[in-house]
Amino acid sequence: MPTSELEFSHFFDLPVAIVWDALVDDVLVEGWLAAARIDAREGGLYWLGWQGGASLTPTTGIITVFEPPRRLAIDTDNIGSLEFALEAVPGGTRGSSTDLVLTIRVDTEPRLLASTHAYWQSNFDQLEMLLRGHPVDWSTWQRDRGEAWAAYLREASRAN
Repeated sequence: MPTSELEFSHFFDLPVAIVWDALVDDVLVEGWLAAARIDAREGGLYWLGWQGGASLTPTTGIITVFEPPRRLAIDTDNIGSLEFALEAVPGGTRGSSTDLVLTIRVDTEPRLLASTHAYWQSNFDQLEMLLRGHPVDWSTWQRDRGEAWAAYLREASRAN
């Protein structure tokens, strides 16, 4: 299968340290992405148990870059390599905001790229909600988030 590189970015009106914690803390990661077991260090485990609308088997990854609070890279067994880069931006309601860029390198069939786009766009929405005090209720994900995910899928399918 061909290797694809996808890049997603999102602006958070919160300081880098707050966004960073939501990438490396088990409890916070479960509030926006998946059930998690994370050994937050280079060489540490990054395990994700998908919930909600995801139909993936659990993901096991190894942290290959751990540079708090700026860079986190994970090589996984089923969703490719993920690299999160966080950059502080002056301003915002707390004096500092964050630009988060996620780069994914994945071997996958081109027809599956639209769903990858949809999941990560939805995941960033969920991260924004978590950082505002509203973690995902995975038992009602389909009802609460399913249509937003489907809209992202339609948009990504048209773009391909």
